[in-house]
Amino acid sequence: MKTQELFVWWADARAARRYRTEDLSADDFRRAQAVRSAKAREDWRVSRALLRDVRAELPPGGATSLSHSGGSAVCASISAARPLGADLERIRPREVLRLADWVCSPEERDALAGLDGARQLQHFYLIWTLKEAFIKAAALDFPADMASTGLAAGPGGAWRLRAPPGQWSARSWRLGDDWIASVVWRASDGEAIRPSWRTVTGCELPAVTVLGGWESGLV
Repeated sequence: MKTQELFVWWADARAARRYRTEDLSADDFRRAQAVRSAKAREDWRVSRALLRDVRAELPPGGATSLSHSGGSAVCASISAARPLGADLERIRPREVLRLADWVCSPEERDALAGLDGARQLQHFYLIWTLKEAFIKAAALDFPADMASTGLAAGPGGAWRLRAPPGQWSARSWRLGDDWIASVVWRASDGEAIRPSWRTVTGCELPAVTVLGGWESGLV
């Protein structure tokens, strides 16, 4: 069986010190001019410093997916190009059930309604990050396609992955007390991919807890 390495890189606010405009692509240089608020500038600097370091390690032809939230960022990378999506969200109180009406399937909404407090919030962010990761990986429309991906109840009460057509894999993690991240990628038969975490220089990875891993078959 062929083994592929998929790395998920973490950067926190300390990475912003290594941000340099001369490292930006032409497209990112133009986008940087539109970043106005202090918070948005900090997130931008962290994420682009992280992306620079990841690309320095990535062989030609590889794929990356970048996400930032609350002063930190993650970047998934794999050496052979394929559809790949990552999303990071900082956990904060939300009107979960109201948002679920907008982005979730009826089954996902029922599951969230059966939870409360911290458990409800964690499950909401798990579903949200999976959906956002699929939006990126499969080039879906936001927010129109949010409800078409996520999780559904499987045999024995276990969750199964709702994914776009094809063969997909997904993993979700809790990072310390403050973040949830998900990564999705297009899979194929005869290969093994197990994501592993890395941290860029000068940053500290929070405690990582696996929240779930799922596969979808060919449809």
